[in-house]
Amino acid sequence: MRFLKNFVVICLIVPFFSCSTNDELKEISGSYAFNQAGKHTFVVNAENIVATIKLVGANQGETVLLDNVALNRNVEYTAIVGDGIHYDTEIWNNLVPEYIAKSGNKDLNQNGYIKIDWIGFD
Repeated sequence: MRFLKNFVVICLIVPFFSCSTNDELKEISGSYAFNQAGKHTFVVNAENIVATIKLVGANQGETVLLDNVALNRNVEYTAIVGDGIHYDTEIWNNLVPEYIAKSGNKDLNQNGYIKIDWIGFD
């Protein structure tokens, strides 16, 4: 009987000491830059991702600056860099457009641009 009591007490206490803490989390960061016209994909492998995104439309088009954008872990994003003829400059999440910078009306033959700076935890 005494063995059973000790066993129950140990079973109740051990889980409290075996819990892990978030002390092992490390902050990580990275950047993506796209300036070639067309479609590009990227995946961020981190937790609690916050990004600053700059989209510039082709041919001196619209500039969109976004701060504190939450990105999802292991989601394949598509960055579309506009060439002023076929595409606006966009970021898609799972084939859904999320952020768009319109191309300019001038015929300058300039590509758009996308810059993504992100911070997350490993």
